Amino acid sequence: MSTTRRKFTPEYRREAARLVIDTGRPVAPVARELGLGEQLLGRWVAQERARLGAPEESAAAEPGNSELERLRRENAQLRMDNEFLGKAAGLLRFQAAESECFELMEAEKANYPVQRMARLLGVSRSGFYAWRRRSSESSERAIVRAEVDAKVRRAHADSYGIYGAPRVQASLARNGTGVDRKTVASSMRRQGLEGISPRRFRPVTPIGEARVHSIPDLVARKWDTGALDAVWISDITYLRTDEGWVYLCAVRDACSRRVIGWAMDSVQTTSLVERALRMAYILRGGGPVGVVFHADRGTQYTSTQLNDVCTGLGIQQSVGRTGVCWDNAMQESFWSTLKTEFYDRRRWATRHDAIRATGRWIEEFYNRARLHSALGYSTPVEHERLLSTNRPQPAQAA
Repeated sequence: MSTTRRKFTPEYRREAARLVIDTGRPVAPVARELGLGEQLLGRWVAQERARLGAPEESAAAEPGNSELERLRRENAQLRMDNEFLGKAAGLLRFQAAESECFELMEAEKANYPVQRMARLLGVSRSGFYAWRRRSSESSERAIVRAEVDAKVRRAHADSYGIYGAPRVQASLARNGTGVDRKTVASSMRRQGLEGISPRRFRPVTPIGEARVHSIPDLVARKWDTGALDAVWISDITYLRTDEGWVYLCAVRDACSRRVIGWAMDSVQTTSLVERALRMAYILRGGGPVGVVFHADRGTQYTSTQLNDVCTGLGIQQSVGRTGVCWDNAMQESFWSTLKTEFYDRRRWATRHDAIRATGRWIEEFYNRARLHSALGYSTPVEHERLLSTNRPQPAQAA
């Protein structure tokens, strides 16, 4: 569709310029009200100011006195140049960057012609317009970056402040936001967000007791066999409260990393392990066939009491070598996660508070919400559901 170029009479130009001159308003809002370009109205204002600078001469000028008119125009242009150079004096005192000149031109483009400002500052007009396009694109990128920052901040907060860039990226992907890890890491640095990393592991040699039975190592550090209920791993750790120590025994499925049994008490006895093991046994339907129960050689795991319990439940016992903590490294890694991401981040007044909060963290967050990198950034419960879905079904009798 063709458009007709607007034409303005000299009287209209002068009246439009007087709206700026007489009221002292900026050029930009007046131009918007009149439907004019800022630069166009700015030129009219400059011309009217030049004309008003010598009203008597303008009134007495003869139409044929072209030389006088030319001198007046030059005088008006020089005054405009001097006025602009006064505003640009701070930049001209030193070798200003091109972008700084463009910023001044952007701020003053409603009052002075772009071509004249470019000449006085020693930059190109095309360079100025190219800079404006880049600035517009930068503004759009800033909007996108702000949106990503908000999503990263929300994902980090939903993890209770423990996720680093890899897990935040996985969390965003699960919610339909596809960004790469470097973008997430840059956003977290920009906002001062950090994940929580475990402390360096210091092995502790377990204390055993004289045994009347022999327990082999059936795992040999190959905990994850790719199948559920093939290997269960366990250990005991101690947690500090203002009332004293509280001890936690956990049993996990080595394939899904899920905590399937746990127990806490003020003493660490074989009964503590038995309670956790029986919870896992009940959760798994009361009788997984051939499951291996692996732990270290602590006295609770090598005791006759636990051996009798495992025999009665049809569970095979397995222990690592004496003084070699790496034989149960998968469970030691779980303790590092629990203490770094949850337990050591606050002070616990009573054992009761610690037991309730730890159980809630295990069941609600660790098993069902925390993303595990070893599981393809899925949760243990989701991973078990996936394995159960893909598991071959037994043939039905005819």
